[in-house]
Amino acid sequence: MLHFVVTGGCGFIGSHLVERLAQGECFVTVVDDMRCGSHVIEHPLVRYIVEDVCEVFPSEEKIDGIIHLANTPRVRLSFEQPLDAIMNNIAPTTMVAEWARHHNCPLYFAQSSSTVFSDRFANPYTFGKAIAEETLHLYQTHWNVRYHLLYFYNVYGPREADYGPYSTVIRAFKNNVLNDESLTVFGSGKKSRDFTYVADVVEGIIKLLRQPKKPKQVHLGAGHPYTIQQIAEAFDHKIVYGFDKPGEAQSTLCKEPYVTRTVDTLEYIKNWKKRLHNAQTDN
Repeated sequence: MLHFVVTGGCGFIGSHLVERLAQGECFVTVVDDMRCGSHVIEHPLVRYIVEDVCEVFPSEEKIDGIIHLANTPRVRLSFEQPLDAIMNNIAPTTMVAEWARHHNCPLYFAQSSSTVFSDRFANPYTFGKAIAEETLHLYQTHWNVRYHLLYFYNVYGPREADYGPYSTVIRAFKNNVLNDESLTVFGSGKKSRDFTYVADVVEGIIKLLRQPKKPKQVHLGAGHPYTIQQIAEAFDHKIVYGFDKPGEAQSTLCKEPYVTRTVDTLEYIKNWKKRLHNAQTDN
């Protein structure tokens, strides 16, 4: 039976991945301090270590791979909490690199698409991700640690994390609708993002784990971007406009999708709005 360690496995993407791995009869050890999510998958093949990644070192059990998803997300939040955004990328990544070195197993690192489309100095979050990747390269150079980069593109779906004003676009707009507030589009609305459904992302990771000859990096995006204006209009709700926010790329397009898109973002939003309307009507 394969054994994977998943850091950040109680979060949005992590919990879906843990569930999928367990369904595939893999044993999963989750390391998560639950700061960014508390989704616990009740399954006999899943165990939890509720600790900061930097405070834990896995036992001597055989490990077939480490999937490192734990970090402090959100570009805009990183401007207010730069130390947290930088250190919570670099320090945990260094620790999991040590795990991989000790256990001689591959490491799968959740990189951000912002490092592809933005300068590393564009914001503290992107900077932290860039330095974390250089740390992995150091471990590969001197200790032959094998690592693979997972690039995520605006993931959405069930269990989306709610960071209030720092939430992802789709989650923020959902909150606005639920609270009967106007959707705020920053700037002209022409910024485009490659929104990707969480189940498609998870299947991409599973595909990589199964692949005998693994690529160095995979881009887990849909390859079909929409503008923020299109996303807002799909909610069929009041829209207001605010000043543009600094530090974000104009466009994030996944040019080489490693996953197959099974859910169209605009249709997902319209179906969500329809279910909400039906639930409110029934009540």
